[in-house]
Amino acid sequence: MNFVNSINDLQSQKSSNTNVFTGQKTESSQTTWDPSNIFHCSADHKYAVVILNRPIRWKQELLLQIWKNAKIRVTVDGGTNRWITFLGQQGESVLSGKCKEYMPDIITGDFDSICPQILEKLKSNGAMVINTPDQNDTDYTKALMQLGAYSKNQNIQLDGVYVFADTSGRIDHIVANINTLYKSNHLLGNIKVINVASNSLTWLLQPGKHKIIIPNDLVEHSSWCSLLPFGTPVNCISTRGLKWDLENSTMEFGGLISSSNTYNGYPEVTVTTDTATIWTMGIEPLVKTVVDD
Repeated sequence: MNFVNSINDLQSQKSSNTNVFTGQKTESSQTTWDPSNIFHCSADHKYAVVILNRPIRWKQELLLQIWKNAKIRVTVDGGTNRWITFLGQQGESVLSGKCKEYMPDIITGDFDSICPQILEKLKSNGAMVINTPDQNDTDYTKALMQLGAYSKNQNIQLDGVYVFADTSGRIDHIVANINTLYKSNHLLGNIKVINVASNSLTWLLQPGKHKIIIPNDLVEHSSWCSLLPFGTPVNCISTRGLKWDLENSTMEFGGLISSSNTYNGYPEVTVTTDTATIWTMGIEPLVKTVVDD
């Protein structure tokens, strides 16, 4: 089966309640989110890593561990340049065909920002290069399409995807990345896609009930969290575990949004929503290894 057919198969199942990778029914169930998974890198947590063309502000020791334990590794267009630069001397080894563990499995994008010499060297060393010139979708969205097709072809089941996309800079890029989160369920089924910045994690809560496990360090430091209704109003949302809980509330831009919230001392938050909404949370106390500007 080629990649085009695989992508079409994935998109044709977008209205199904079945996870196209595990076959497990998810309707009427509670979805559990554990933000600490990214720091543990346990063998039973099967995930992919995607590097977008954004600054990488993580210390090498932590990010390289996350990268090495990933089942699939993707760099997106100019994100490939950033990854090689981030590797430092090891980047030169990757380009020379050594240090295979740090080479991406897939390089994708419309290739308007990647260094051609880097692209050719990585291609000659075995990286799969997929040109996605269609301008109707962002490189991030197209990367998730290719990731879904690749995982299906390779029979790799994923629990999650960590997309390294720092949130500084242009607001249109930030919003475009959030827009891709809204598309991710159609592209990857029930695989959890999380945008990872140097100080935050962001993901989409689909309609239904969610449990978010809050690490103790975040509770103790009263770290920030927010629920943001991008796109359409959220007609009915309730929470438990926040300092300012919502009770059958309506959220919309121009009205109520739950920004700059925090936790009430209990290491768990539940969210029940009738409409997809964004959850974002600060992780500064967990990421003491982040590189400052």
